[in-house]
Amino acid sequence: MDSANAGPRLPTALRGPGFDWLTVAAIAALAYVLGTALHEHAGHALACRLLGGRVQAMGAFYVQCDYRGLGAPVVRAVALAGPAVSLLSGLACAGLLPYLRTPSSRLLCWLLASCGLMTAFGYLLFSGIAGIGDLGVGEEGVLHAVPLPWLWRVLMAGIGYLLYDRAVVWSITRLGELLGGGALRLARVRRLALLCYLSGAAVSVLIGLLNPQGLVIVLTSAVAASLGGTSGFAWGPYRVRLAADDPRPALPLPRDWRWVLGSAVLVLAYALVFGPTLVP
Repeated sequence: MDSANAGPRLPTALRGPGFDWLTVAAIAALAYVLGTALHEHAGHALACRLLGGRVQAMGAFYVQCDYRGLGAPVVRAVALAGPAVSLLSGLACAGLLPYLRTPSSRLLCWLLASCGLMTAFGYLLFSGIAGIGDLGVGEEGVLHAVPLPWLWRVLMAGIGYLLYDRAVVWSITRLGELLGGGALRLARVRRLALLCYLSGAAVSVLIGLLNPQGLVIVLTSAVAASLGGTSGFAWGPYRVRLAADDPRPALPLPRDWRWVLGSAVLVLAYALVFGPTLVP
């Protein structure tokens, strides 16, 4: 074929040792679902049981705990458990990341670390500004009936903003180190981070639509946690200053049907079980 008629060539960031969009999207969807499960079920639901409450219902993005006979400290502890587990899981995955070798496992670990840290610190900012959510002033929030709630909210919002920004800087910097990639490193970072964000958020919102509580849960939990809580993936690559190139070879992420099919099965199972709400 004559090169003049071959048409436009794809940028290097999308060919050769670049990444396969389907595999990346599948890993991102799995990471978002795992992060949500850790927050809601390993956090709120487990704390409810351990502290003497009874789990009445477990949705994909919420847990209803029966607090009858329990005091305000227990209610606050259950509310705090979700963000705390997100933080701990984020820190654990961040510590594990340097020891992983396969590209797919490194990407999943990076996503779990990033989502965990952004969720934990994002809750400080979100609840500080809006006054709702796990750390808010509602009846099941950490700040319910505390003295000077406005002062707590101002402090939380300020600390949350600073920590969230640091989490985004860490996340994008680690992604740049993972990807490598020569002269088009920045393009690869921006494309992959945005693809992860859109894939994970889309799956989260679709699962959220299955809940029987209506759009309130979708907007305040699924949308807020995914589109809002992990928005650093979208704007972070423009916030963080990365070197224009990296001498390390580009991290290859080819099509891997094991990850694609495995993620599809696990995400679908979570959606079918917890999307419509599981009543123990």
